[in-house]
Amino acid sequence: MPIAVSACLLGEPCRYDGKSRPCEAVLRLRATHELVSVCPETLGGLPVPRTPCEIVAAERALRVVDADGGDATDAFLAGAAKTVELVRERGCTLAVLKAKSPSCGNGFVYDGTFSGALVPGYGVAARALREAGVRVVDEAQLAACLEVGEARHPGCAPAVLATTSAECPSLGTERLVLRPLTSDDIDDVFAYCSDPAVGPDAGWAPHRTREDARMFVEVIASRPHVFGIFEKVSAGEGAGAGIGTEGPCIGSIGLIRDPQRRNVDCLMLGYALARSAWGRGYMTEAAREVLRYGFAELGLGLITCTHYTFNDRSRRVIEKSGFVHEGTLHGMEATPDGLAQDAEAYYLTRERWSRLQGAVGA
Repeated sequence: MPIAVSACLLGEPCRYDGKSRPCEAVLRLRATHELVSVCPETLGGLPVPRTPCEIVAAERALRVVDADGGDATDAFLAGAAKTVELVRERGCTLAVLKAKSPSCGNGFVYDGTFSGALVPGYGVAARALREAGVRVVDEAQLAACLEVGEARHPGCAPAVLATTSAECPSLGTERLVLRPLTSDDIDDVFAYCSDPAVGPDAGWAPHRTREDARMFVEVIASRPHVFGIFEKVSAGEGAGAGIGTEGPCIGSIGLIRDPQRRNVDCLMLGYALARSAWGRGYMTEAAREVLRYGFAELGLGLITCTHYTFNDRSRRVIEKSGFVHEGTLHGMEATPDGLAQDAEAYYLTRERWSRLQGAVGA
């Protein structure tokens, strides 16, 4: 996967002061990924070195000024447009940009007073990339995700860079293994997906043939951050089973795009579980691990979830996982029987999740 990267983080001397800010976490990616160097400000025609610029936070309309009072808005907009064009041409879906920059800042930028004060916001190019559907992280966010991933999954590729299920690490809880599905799991998937008590509650028709299950696994495998759920089998529970051996697949869980939100820092939690595994707390256990994965290893800012209003089992899982109810989506979609169903919508922010983890550990 090609990754767009601020040129200064790659060691190119293109900053306003004529210097660079090489980042070790970024440079390490060169060994495994194609890095596409971008400097929105030079793409917009600004020289190196140049007078420092900031976004004027006090004004509602976008305005970028330099330290001498000159208006640089047009150059920044032109550079942002060229950056988006280049990133699209190269097929990048992730950009690692320089923190706090008026072009590349991601979450915080300087406020336009040239006093060193930061305010919540995004650089001009970062805004344009996010609007174009490109996920943006800064160098500190990337380093944090890589550090957590390496500690949890030594030797595995970083989850934040995954583009398919096969590139994601396996996860584990006390009783479960969560790993990417493969063609070897098709029979297990068909066993629970063909149950009429499972699919309709999640919005899809029960599988009628093994081919339905095969296509389901292929679709899941083409997406990142979606996992099969497997029980850990202890010694003595099944022929030849050793401690930590996984049993058959009993469900799936993952983080997918939320069709209700245009937010590249947000994914939606979805799941399904075999009827034989209901009532044992498995889905709550799996959901908590996937939420940790989403916030700590992917660096997401928001995770959402919905359930049909009639689905009390799913509601209990969501509430136990710390989500906040935000309302009812009336007639959200039609279930396989053709009836329009209401759904309850929930959200969980990174900040709330972090507070809940602290409360659990207290």
